[in-house]
Amino acid sequence: MANVRQYINNQDFGESREYRDLKISIDWKEKKESGTVNVSELSFVDKANEYLQRRIVDGMTGGVGIFEGEPFKIVVSEQGSPNYEFNGYLDFTTDLTVIGGEEIKCQVKKEHGEDWLNDVADGFSFAYLYDLGTITNGDFKKIPYVINYIPDGMQLIVLSMSIYMMTKEIIENIQEIAEAIGAIVDASTPVIGVSVGFGAGVVTAWDLGNFIWASIKVVARIAYTIAMLIAIKNLIEALFEQLLPKKRNHLAMSFQQLTEKACQHLGLQLQSQLLQGKRNWYHIPRKDKKGGESGERGFPSLSEPIYTFGDLIRVMKRMWNADFRIHDGVFYFERRDQFRVVGGYVLPSYYNNQERLLQQAKFNTNEIVANYNIFWNFDIQDQNTLDDQNGRVFQAITTPITKINENFVTIKNLAQIDLPFSQGKEKTELTQVEKILKSLGKIADDLTGIFGGGTNFASRIENRIGSLLLSSHFLTIGKVVVMNGDKLANDQRGLLRAKKLWDEYHFINSFAEINGEHNQYLLYADQRIPMTYAEFNECLRNNLFNDDQGNEIEIEFVEYLPYDGSAVVNYRLKRKYTNNLKIEYVE
Repeated sequence: MANVRQYINNQDFGESREYRDLKISIDWKEKKESGTVNVSELSFVDKANEYLQRRIVDGMTGGVGIFEGEPFKIVVSEQGSPNYEFNGYLDFTTDLTVIGGEEIKCQVKKEHGEDWLNDVADGFSFAYLYDLGTITNGDFKKIPYVINYIPDGMQLIVLSMSIYMMTKEIIENIQEIAEAIGAIVDASTPVIGVSVGFGAGVVTAWDLGNFIWASIKVVARIAYTIAMLIAIKNLIEALFEQLLPKKRNHLAMSFQQLTEKACQHLGLQLQSQLLQGKRNWYHIPRKDKKGGESGERGFPSLSEPIYTFGDLIRVMKRMWNADFRIHDGVFYFERRDQFRVVGGYVLPSYYNNQERLLQQAKFNTNEIVANYNIFWNFDIQDQNTLDDQNGRVFQAITTPITKINENFVTIKNLAQIDLPFSQGKEKTELTQVEKILKSLGKIADDLTGIFGGGTNFASRIENRIGSLLLSSHFLTIGKVVVMNGDKLANDQRGLLRAKKLWDEYHFINSFAEINGEHNQYLLYADQRIPMTYAEFNECLRNNLFNDDQGNEIEIEFVEYLPYDGSAVVNYRLKRKYTNNLKIEYVE
């Protein structure tokens, strides 16, 4: 029998009333705890009662008072084995009961456990982290975007007429300047003649009036040309702003960075190969401002599906078929099957049906999914998500290969992996309007360059390549993009394709075998076995072992009774029980 001690703020006041009923459970299937006690409420008397009664009212005398829990620890030990410690706190704000001066009952919460995550991770937003300074403006990534749309014929006509009128006016003006310069040359050419009268000789004369008039005409023509160029530049600026608004930037943060900042706030280290591999996946939150306007932020806003850290974890688990663990101050986040670690413990065979002395098993047929859907959402504010459905939706349909009576087929269940974001779409080429505008801009760049300080209309259009395409400055739901440096990576819809999520993360849920993987199991429940504390310690670290027949098993739940030296175990054994399944893909 293991030795069990309880400590309140590192002080041993003796055990609570429920000490012999103590059970320590590990719920690998649901909570993914490293161990939690079965009692949520403990009753304390004697010295422990006196200490806690004083503790809950010390907020009146300069102490922290009732709204801060008291450290509470349970230590289970056995000679030759490392101690198990349940580190938590006594919560005085949930159903605290004081029975006169003799007894106090209070709730127990696990520090850095699943209850802690639900309570605390949902208790703060990313906006709060920004107010604290944990998230700063330097953490935001600038995502370049341009407004795109399909122009009508009238816009093309206007552009064509503008180019024609500009070209015609420029040619005519250059011709007039040339003629005016010719007039200056003519007026400045001297006229050689012979004087009359006594002493006649050769004389030279200039047509001063014509020279002055021709010079004035050249200066005026040049001034007109400059004025025209300025007007053309302004016209093109206005035309570009109307037809092709300038490239702007929306602020965003990566999923990895959002998780790191939340973990930093909670005193945890992040370790995740999954998120490291997705470090270039950025979330652009809802936008009610144009990119670059004052007040825009890159973190999720109020009412978004990932407003809190708890929201973020739940969405990422759904998106990447992932799960998390918290151990020794480290937050682990990986595809759910990556936590399978084979341990040295061997599960003994004991009948879980004690009345008939037989092993009793169930098939996990209720876990099969006939239709497995993965889909990104629309953004009604962004026409691109409505017009281009490429990669948005994926469906895996499981059916029998052979069947006799369609009415008796029992494959059922629907899985809806609803991703609460829209996909980004990058600009890969110039539209017809942009090509015409580029020609128009090139003419303007050449002309304005004559007098120095030229424009860069043509390059401005070229720089739009690699930007996010939006039909509006505003977003009604968050958008996910994959970045490559300061531009969007090529083939956004391919990188974010719903089927790609299936191929990389969700295929392990298929009952039909894919790449050697299938999801068929036999389930064994309520098997009572003897268990030493050392064996329980093994189960704390992992849940994948072998049985005494050499089969690999996955423990889902353990309830350990330290005072009794036994445990109740639920586990599953991977065993294919049908090959009569096929899976079809629909995109």
